[in-house]
Formats: sequence, structure tokens, C-alpha cells
Amino acid sequence: MGTPATPPPSCDVVVIGAGVTGALVADALSGAGPSVVVLDRRAPACGSTAASTSLLSYEIDVGLSELIGMIGEERAVRAYRLSQGAIGALATIAESLPDRCGFARCPSVCLATQRRHARDLEQEAGLRQQHGLDAEYWSASQVEQAYGFPSHGALRTGVAGVIDPVRLTRALLARAVDRGAVLLSRTPARDVRQDRGGLVVTTDRGDIRARWVVYAMGYEMPASLRAGMVALHTTYALVTEPVADLGPWGGNCIVWETSRPYSYMRATDDRRVMIGGADTPFKDAAWRDRLMPGRTRRLEKRIEKWLPDLTTQTAFVWAGTFGETRDGLPYIGPMPDCPQALYALGYGANGITFGAIAAKIVSDLCLGRRNDDAELFRLDRTR
Repeated sequence: MGTPATPPPSCDVVVIGAGVTGALVADALSGAGPSVVVLDRRAPACGSTAASTSLLSYEIDVGLSELIGMIGEERAVRAYRLSQGAIGALATIAESLPDRCGFARCPSVCLATQRRHARDLEQEAGLRQQHGLDAEYWSASQVEQAYGFPSHGALRTGVAGVIDPVRLTRALLARAVDRGAVLLSRTPARDVRQDRGGLVVTTDRGDIRARWVVYAMGYEMPASLRAGMVALHTTYALVTEPVADLGPWGGNCIVWETSRPYSYMRATDDRRVMIGGADTPFKDAAWRDRLMPGRTRRLEKRIEKWLPDLTTQTAFVWAGTFGETRDGLPYIGPMPDCPQALYALGYGANGITFGAIAAKIVSDLCLGRRNDDAELFRLDRTR
């Protein structure tokens, strides 16, 4: 995936952002015929994608019951069904790639960390079942017997998985390039302006005229464009040295909890424990890094609570920035004042599943196909 010296003077679609969402969009578009150029100020997958712990879950940060209260039953259920369907779409994509990029299906377990949360989870599971979504409530004894986790109960779903986001991003971009797409790494988009019949993207290597521009930059979207749309947070993560025996858990499900901010955990292929959480509002990189030792200890204590019989040693720690919307849903679709400029911003905890949804919607819009789901994620829905 070498970077050309100069970009092409024109193309059908410029995708700004070579993380996992940009790669999913580029893959979908390049497979459908349009000419595509992908820009990123870094190398591919070196932004938030590299920090992702990649728990693939159809869960939305706002539960179905609460989301119904915010946007209505029909729309909320549709959002959850799309998110559940995105797990299957990602499975299909992974299976079409040479090494599946570390994709594996597994259950998801959301633990009730307080007694009063158990009833909420039981009601949530029942509501989802009414609408054909995969969910069931497990008692504390069921959870302990199956996985060994202490809890007050849990919501369990079989529709979840894990993947390596960096491998996925690079594999998708490589396939897009093989189909004729142009990848310009370390090439920031300096300006995007409207011109006759399209948009012009200015880079240090030259201008590119395009029919469509897709912003897949996540939290690095210019502040003036994301104002009022998203709140930024830092999430912390660590991975342990390999563990010989993962106990009753066995690494056989992904785990999160009802506490806010919540922790989330998975196992890796080489039997490490990977855990994230201890979120804080994002201020700047220096503040984020000063908090790292204390936040790391919080995560270590969470491992001790969830896996009390394991002895682990922390191997690596890191932090990433993510955006949170009021309703937990991504922003996908056109800018109100420039219909040819599209957002593909998978904010929230499920950036990869939201990226799969965005790839379908954005490719439909660029190809002139109707997509009724775009209405769910429009930019002005919460303003």
C-alpha cells in the first residue's frame, strides 16, 4: 500500500480518515464501482483504531428501554436491530479476508454491579425479547456457575464477538487498493470547499476534485463541525501477560457491567486478559497521561474482582479518546448545508459496529440508492 507522490486530480469519493470506519467505507465503495481516494494525516489505523479493545457487541450505550423514551419505540428498536445485524455483517466481511483478522464469535455478558441493577437488566432482556432481539436474563448463580463472575445477575446475548481492528483496517484498505482505490497516508486534508458540481479537497500533495467527501475522522473532526454533537472522553486499557489458566471464564465471553463509567473485558488469542474503562472527560493529552497510573490501578482492581482466583501481571497500558452522543447513536449522513459531504462517525462504545452500519448507508447514498435507515442517524436529530 505505497503512497503515490501525487493524488489523482479527481475521483468519485474522497474518504477522510484511514481508521476502521474509513476502511469499511472504502471497501464497500470500491467493491461497488466508484473511484475512491482515502486520506489520513497518519499511517492507516494509527488513531483511535489502534487503541480499540474491539469488543463487538450490538449493545448501545443507551439501553433499549431508555432509547425508546428518547426517540420512540419504532426508531429505537430499528437502531438496535441494525446494531445486531452489524455483527453478522462484520462476520461476513472478516470471513472474506485471508486470515479473518482475529474475528471470533462469542457471547456478551453485562453484569449487574449493584443489586438494584438486576431488575433493570431483567426488564431490559424481556423488552428485547419482545422485539426479536437476542437477549436473556441470567441470575447471579447462573453467571457464577457458567463463568465464575461475582454479580447480582446479568444480561446475556449470544450475538457478539471480537476482532483485531488494526489487521481488519489494513486488510480492508489493501483490498480497496487492489480494486483501484488510492491510499494517501500522512496526507492531511487541509481544506474542503464546494465548487461547480462537486467538492475540492486541498492537500499538501495537490487538490482532488470529488463528487462526494466522507468524513470518517471520529473525534478528530474539527471542533467547529462537531460542536454540540459529541462529548469527548478518554478511556484507559491494559493487557496482561499470558495466563496459563483463565479459570471458569476461560475467555469464552466478552464482559462489561452496569456501573458508569463501566469496565469491559475480553481475552486475546494468546490468553491475555484485556480490560478497559475508568473513563474520564477528555481535556488534553498531558492530563490524560497524568491519570494513567491511577486509572491503570483501577483496571487491575477490576480484574481482581471479576477474576479473584487469577494472578495476573500487567504487560501494556494505553489510552484512547472517543466521542459520546446524547442518545448513544452515531452520526451518519449528509451535512445539512452541503449534501455531498457525508459523516461516518461511529461515536460511542461500538465504533466498529457503527462503522459497518455507516459503510452501508454511505455507499447507498453515494450510489444514489435509497436508504431509509439514514434518517435514524441524521446530524440534526438531537439539536
